[in-house]
Amino acid sequence: MDFTEHFLPELAVWVSSGVTLLILALIIYRVDWVKTYRRGTFNVWVVSVFALAVIWMIRASIDNGMNVHVLGTMLFTLMFGWRLGVLGISLVSILVCLWGNILPANLAITILINALFAVSFCYFIFLVIEAVLPHNLYIYLYLSAFFGSALSYCLTGTLSAALLGLLGVQSWSFLIDVYLPLYYLMSFSESFLTCGLLTMLVVYRPDWVFSFRDERYLVGK
Repeated sequence: MDFTEHFLPELAVWVSSGVTLLILALIIYRVDWVKTYRRGTFNVWVVSVFALAVIWMIRASIDNGMNVHVLGTMLFTLMFGWRLGVLGISLVSILVCLWGNILPANLAITILINALFAVSFCYFIFLVIEAVLPHNLYIYLYLSAFFGSALSYCLTGTLSAALLGLLGVQSWSFLIDVYLPLYYLMSFSESFLTCGLLTMLVVYRPDWVFSFRDERYLVGK
């Protein structure tokens, strides 16, 4: 979700901006940047941010400047973990804003929904599946990556719709009849993109995937 028109209440803009800056500052402080660079993760992370920003430019525009596109949050969560996942999606939002497809006034609320909430829920899904189900490659790819990304995408759309409705920005009838159905349809694109890319990565470049270990999912299976 992102907006190309300024229709969020001013109070929501200021509150979301303060919360976003505080959270991002804490995450940046907690990341071990030296270790990240030495492992080679930093370069992959930077390239992935730019690549995903380009993908975000492929979007479906609805009425009143509302745009729907794939998010890539589960992909970033599984590749880089929670902290770099949140920071990565936040940087993607900033890049898209600089390219003129998100108004600066809407940037903070976009980061809160698309980065903080979505990545947090993706990580929660991954942890639950890891704790409850056997450690198997197919469970990892098809439940965590495929169905997990679809579920988190739908919940992100539901949260954004609820927020717009509660703030009085859009009518509930428009959100239920137009906005949410499009979001739920787009969840299939999110799933196929995440699962397809992650499958190639664990086959050819497993060292790029933070959450994947051969001895955990392949050895002895």
